[in-house]
Amino acid sequence: MSIINHVRRNLGGKIAAAAMAVALIAGAALPASAATTQTATGTGSASASVPITGTINPTTISVTVPNGVSYSINPDANTFTAPALSVTNNTVVPVTIGVQSLTADSSGTLTDVLPTAENWGSLNAADSSSKIALGISVTDSTGWSSGYNNSTDWAASHAPVTIGSLPSGATGNLALAANYGRAISTTQTPTGSVAFSVSLS
Repeated sequence: MSIINHVRRNLGGKIAAAAMAVALIAGAALPASAATTQTATGTGSASASVPITGTINPTTISVTVPNGVSYSINPDANTFTAPALSVTNNTVVPVTIGVQSLTADSSGTLTDVLPTAENWGSLNAADSSSKIALGISVTDSTGWSSGYNNSTDWAASHAPVTIGSLPSGATGNLALAANYGRAISTTQTPTGSVAFSVSLS
């Protein structure tokens, strides 16, 4: 055997051995993967059952409401002024709007009473400065689906109430209302709140 053939034989064997070792190491390093296919076999006919797994995501509810709303009472002119409370449905489907809670004054300085509880024009200074009937209601039908609740929800008798359904992209308007005495002796700045509930229609 020539020297050249001897070198080729020895070198070729070492290269093959090294390649096999690398292949074994690489194979050992890879994790075993689950089978992604199955084979159905049979004589005359065969069948296979394939599981179906789905992912269904919930609808994202999104509405836009004001950051706050302010009202003013002028006992001399006997006026109650408040802007509309607009609710816009950004959800891709209709949503049902409700009033979860309503209060005129969280501090308790003003007491919520029903509009029929007092003879408002005859209240004295003490009662005029401590009692109010605050309510909220839909101002008009614009935006709301038919069948909406057009009654006034009064804070004094409030329980969670459904207002109505808003279609996707629609805006519905609500407004505050109030009954009050006119013998108000000092400037008052009550802080209350209205909390809306929103659910898929």
